[in-house]
Amino acid sequence: MLTFFGILALAGVVMVALVVFGGTGDERFLRASAEIEAFARTMRDGERLGLRTVGGMEFEEVRRERGVVVFQQGKALESPYGYAWSPQGDPARLLDDVEWSEDHIDHYFEHLQGAFYSWDGRR
Repeated sequence: MLTFFGILALAGVVMVALVVFGGTGDERFLRASAEIEAFARTMRDGERLGLRTVGGMEFEEVRRERGVVVFQQGKALESPYGYAWSPQGDPARLLDDVEWSEDHIDHYFEHLQGAFYSWDGRR
């Protein structure tokens, strides 16, 4: 019986550690932001790259349109999501009329920090 409670206590400690040290996706992204920004600066407009690991994070696609670099994490056939680097300001304004696929996607951006935004594409 003591062993059962010991296992429960250990499981609780592990869960707390995962929450405290793992952070949310946005927190992990911001910790990796320097590497991600350096990568974004190397891309040219119209460039589309497939699966990439940047700053220790995996992305399904990375693309640059009108100076905005979008790091997509969600699948293209579902509602994609991820992050955007936009040093010129609000990416929604810059990408207003850009079609990303055959199916229309509505883009929603939320400012995180500096030139970084979270991105949600909804069909």
